[in-house]
Amino acid sequence: MRSQSRSAVGWILAPALIAALWLPGAAVAAPKTGQSPDCKRFCMTVEPHEGPEGSVFRIRGRAWRPNRPVRVFYGVYCPPGAACPAIGYSGRVRTDRRGRFTFRVRAGESQAGDADRKIYAGGGFEFLQRTRSHRTITRQPHYEVIVPECGDCG
Repeated sequence: MRSQSRSAVGWILAPALIAALWLPGAAVAAPKTGQSPDCKRFCMTVEPHEGPEGSVFRIRGRAWRPNRPVRVFYGVYCPPGAACPAIGYSGRVRTDRRGRFTFRVRAGESQAGDADRKIYAGGGFEFLQRTRSHRTITRQPHYEVIVPECGDCG
């Protein structure tokens, strides 16, 4: 009797496991942006929400651990459909006494004066901070870069 119940459980769980492994992204959680309206900790806002290539986006963090570093990892800016090198950069920003920070991003090639104005050119930004219990919290803010359609780009 016991082997029959075990095989029945197997027949029920096997399709669920196969579906989870077969469907793309079913077993992987979506990256957290920290941009939900009800965010309480490790929150982020991006202004503007969208803009053309070359725009500067202001990423603001709030409710992070105060007076602590936040690591930033990112790559080169890559327009949609383009082949780009896999180059990674890292940096850091420090939160203020209230757990806030600002990080400015250019969606496109860097321009003269960007370094002086602390504007970082790139894409795929990810912000990380360790908690008191040594867990790493990761946020990937979302913003939309508008690329003009080109009918005669060759």
